[in-house]
Amino acid sequence: STRTGTIGNNQVTWTGTMPSLYGSSTVVIKTSFSGSVEGIVNLLGAPNPTGVTQPPYLNPGDTTPTDNDTVADVAFSDVVQDTTLFAAPTYTALTGDIVGVVTFGWFRGAATSASTLANITGQQINALIPNGTIAKSLFTGVAGDVSTPVYLVGRNALSGTRLVTQADAQYGANSDSGLYNLVSNVATQDGSATPGFTSGSGVRGVLQNSVTTDAFVGYLSINDGQSIIAQNLTYNGVSGNPTTMKADVRNGKYSLWSFQNVFYKPGLTSQKKLLFKGTTTPLVPVTSNGLIKAIDTTLASDYGNIQLSTMNVTRPSDGGSITP
Repeated sequence: STRTGTIGNNQVTWTGTMPSLYGSSTVVIKTSFSGSVEGIVNLLGAPNPTGVTQPPYLNPGDTTPTDNDTVADVAFSDVVQDTTLFAAPTYTALTGDIVGVVTFGWFRGAATSASTLANITGQQINALIPNGTIAKSLFTGVAGDVSTPVYLVGRNALSGTRLVTQADAQYGANSDSGLYNLVSNVATQDGSATPGFTSGSGVRGVLQNSVTTDAFVGYLSINDGQSIIAQNLTYNGVSGNPTTMKADVRNGKYSLWSFQNVFYKPGLTSQKKLLFKGTTTPLVPVTSNGLIKAIDTTLASDYGNIQLSTMNVTRPSDGGSITP
């Protein structure tokens, strides 16, 4: 196969053959990386929130095949449709498959002022999110830190990472969030129509900034935070470092995780679904020969995400109660 575009630019196209699924036919897979909710919105043809423009699902200069390249056929989402503002019955109920478990974590900024931050709790998160800043003393218990602010950097309202993080803290998945960004290395409130970054790389960039003197905290998927895992905060006293976190997720001790889903556009042809479900056992795609099986195999050695088959617990909804 050949690849055009880069993951860093959030758009990649793969072209090649998949003999076990499509014989000798050329297969073109076009991807665009954005928020999970953004993918659901695209599948439904729903209106975008104010200030958000859907990205094209086509790499610049790639003109084949000549189908509708502005509408996705499938969307990966780490949040279920019912958690979003685009739930049924107002919108069409999407069908899909669960492909694994995504883990998330909280991280401190690289600035010296954030170096003493070690843990974050649901109560602190509920105090932090509405305005995007709280006193550092609420983290450290040091009276002298009361005049030092800690700022929140995060994702926009179409991010599954944001919805899952807020839901798990019992704040409200779709509630407004006060967010900050860096402008000339200074913490500045994000006053845009839809505050927050489209992708985790933007959040990570702020947290990696060691020039600023301002203290930041933010949330990322564990995979997005791999390069700054040393800045991981314990969440309600439990570490998000994958060396111990995976076992804690599997057994219910660490709660900041969700199921990864692949959703299909309403009316998607069975031929296109084969890419994910495979041809050998499509009713149980995790054992078939499509991408879902390939993803499951890859998750066995993934840095932060987890094979569904290894989970000892489940939950009924994003942020819902964890049970055996």
